[in-house]
Amino acid sequence: MTDIDIIQKDTLFPTDNDLEIPLLRMDVQPKVVEIPFVCFGEQRRTFDMNNQGTLHFYTDDYRFSAIYDHPEKVLQHHPANIVEPNFSLFNETPIAFGMQAVYKKRLIARKMQEVGIGVFVDLNVAPKFYKLNLIGVPQGYGAFCTRGYSDRVNQLEFELEIAKYVANGNPLTFVVYGGGAIVRNFCKEHGLVYVTPVVAIKNKLKSFEKMKDTIAFFGQPMQLPQRNIPTAEELYAKQVEAFNSPMQLGSETECKIENM
Repeated sequence: MTDIDIIQKDTLFPTDNDLEIPLLRMDVQPKVVEIPFVCFGEQRRTFDMNNQGTLHFYTDDYRFSAIYDHPEKVLQHHPANIVEPNFSLFNETPIAFGMQAVYKKRLIARKMQEVGIGVFVDLNVAPKFYKLNLIGVPQGYGAFCTRGYSDRVNQLEFELEIAKYVANGNPLTFVVYGGGAIVRNFCKEHGLVYVTPVVAIKNKLKSFEKMKDTIAFFGQPMQLPQRNIPTAEELYAKQVEAFNSPMQLGSETECKIENM
């Protein structure tokens, strides 16, 4: 039986709730936070992570909605870990719809665990769904991820407390994706893992190139010391920053970040 057969099999996974939302496995959690940390749907379909790195879904829902019926679309990238699909849930979203979204994300997550892919539980939901979003996450689970926003640090702090509550004293790795300097400082202060989005790195590189092309110095190009300008390799190598995290960073992968 192949991995695709396993994840496509129509079955009920073990559960601990009346909604039959699958229960995540405690024995298939991410062991390291690796680079690259890339977004599903923003890379080519042939993008191969070589069983390293983390694939996340912090993007528009339409980019990944098909993976519920076709989870093999995740496997084609060969990630070491994933963050659960982040189906958008707002305070205005009906509870019934939210229940379905939580079922979908947890089913996909459990299917990935069945083929050895580690899963970060996604906590990026509206406060209305904080409790519902934990159904199927066993007490003691210790790998979580959320999206950072500079204007919602209080919400981020609450999500951290949720993760601590679920971990229940077990080693905890809490990853925050994006949010800029304010969120990065929060991660540094609380010993979390901060991830710079790939798009932010690409924009920074473009900005450096543009500045070099437009600097004027009495009609002559200004030669800046190369050591003062970070290379793409240096920026991608620092994409994931672990601040006093119990988990160490994984080794740098050889796969190349590409545009779609």
